Amino acid sequence: MRLFLGDFTMIRAFAILWLAVFVPTTLLIIPSGVNPVLKLNEQFSEDFYKPIYRVNFEVLSKKLLQQPTTQWQQTIDHYAKIFAYPVKLQTLADYQADKAIYAPLQQGQVTFLYADPMALLQRVGDSDQVLYIALNESTEHAVLNQAKGTLSLAIEDLRQLPKSEWQNTLAQTNAKLPIHISLTNETQLSETAKLTLLNSPNEIVSYINDEGRVELLAPIDDGLWLRVQDNLSQAVQLKLSTTIALMFFLLISLALILWVYPLWRDLTRLVATATEFGQGKLSQRARASKLSVVSQLSDSFNNMADNIESLIARQRELTNAVAHDLRTPLYRLRFAIEMLEDPHTSDAQKEKYQRALHTSIDDLDHLINQNLLLSRYNRIADITHFSQCCFARELLNEIDDFKLQHPDLDIQFYCSPDLKQHRMFIDSKGLMRAVKNLLTNASRFAQNTIIVSFKYSGTAFHITVEDDGQGVPDEHAERIFEPFTQLDNQARSSEKGHGLGLAIVKQIMLWHKGNAKMVSSTLGGAAFELQWPELHPNTTENEL
Repeated sequence: MRLFLGDFTMIRAFAILWLAVFVPTTLLIIPSGVNPVLKLNEQFSEDFYKPIYRVNFEVLSKKLLQQPTTQWQQTIDHYAKIFAYPVKLQTLADYQADKAIYAPLQQGQVTFLYADPMALLQRVGDSDQVLYIALNESTEHAVLNQAKGTLSLAIEDLRQLPKSEWQNTLAQTNAKLPIHISLTNETQLSETAKLTLLNSPNEIVSYINDEGRVELLAPIDDGLWLRVQDNLSQAVQLKLSTTIALMFFLLISLALILWVYPLWRDLTRLVATATEFGQGKLSQRARASKLSVVSQLSDSFNNMADNIESLIARQRELTNAVAHDLRTPLYRLRFAIEMLEDPHTSDAQKEKYQRALHTSIDDLDHLINQNLLLSRYNRIADITHFSQCCFARELLNEIDDFKLQHPDLDIQFYCSPDLKQHRMFIDSKGLMRAVKNLLTNASRFAQNTIIVSFKYSGTAFHITVEDDGQGVPDEHAERIFEPFTQLDNQARSSEKGHGLGLAIVKQIMLWHKGNAKMVSSTLGGAAFELQWPELHPNTTENEL
């Protein structure tokens, strides 16, 4: 069922894409009033030809206006011989039905006629005559020029035969040619043919018949013409156009299939992977070629899956560790309560168990608070907690308070002079929490000295807290920042702690796009460094 739906989705997507490509393309290919290509061609042709032929109209109009109107046709016939395409006189009434042409002609403007052939028109002075200059060869004249030589030879051959054999000869010729040639007299001619012959008697002429096809008439005898019906040109043109259109559509369709199928395949795989991942198979990952359109989407999905799997694994470990750490104080509480309820317990022992009861409650409270802090900083950084502040001044005040709490330790603070008044964009409470955790950690293991330094390297800020305790082995440099990690040593077993302090420090630094790491100490003990880049007030949550 899923495969069927996937196939239907691909077919639907392909159909939409196919229509989106071919409907505009078809509109651009088919000649129609809404075809923008034809509109552009008309506009560009008009802009190109008008400036070139304007001088011709001025010269010819000037020559005509210098002569009587009765000589105008003779003058135009004379100059028409030197033009490659037809030049003739028409009447203004010929264009009265087309207001877009008629109005500018009345005003004496050079007017562009987008037809077959294209032409330029201008009214001669204030007369009712219009000067017509063709700009290219019409279809009927092109056919006439191509067939004129062949028709002349055919007429010459026919005239050498008796008239009685002309029909049989033409029948034999028609059997060999893809065109139809017949003899026709004046009574069989259409009005269009008669009008054409009237303008060009005793010449081979061409015209468009009532069906829109080109026909040729060649005089062979008095009142008798060879009539050539050209059915081949349009058939060949239609066949060629159809073949080209089919090849175009097939090639584009093939190209679309070659593009859509890999996309559909990769999306189907991604959907299947996402479905399995949602069903709890957290190890599933999307597979897509680097050249695939969805490669970036697959990479994003895999990064998300890695983060979710890692987060769930950490939450599982955290839950197990919390349950383990809750067990000890709960056992102590239960034991203390049982002993307090025992009537044989002495007053001195009751006082001891009451202290144990309060100690266990404090231990539980500390564990819950630490978990809440870690949970808070495990979320995405909240930009509303960030503000501009002079952190060096706050850090100095915190260290002074810490000295009062630990008079037995020599606590030293070094701050770069350029940072004493420097304002920075940070979560000051969170960053101070990280420093406090490091100071608390150092005070538990230091023998005599703790050194805190605050520096700026030009690209990042650095806070280092080091002590002269026994230090941390290098193999634990990474593991020590994991939640509930406690190294086996007597100092830790005698002090209250759950291994969450450094995990909280690490998460706070991730909020600041920085990191926390263990570095070498000049005092021989442990040294931890907080490092983060300088952030700006316009930083967004997505950038953190």
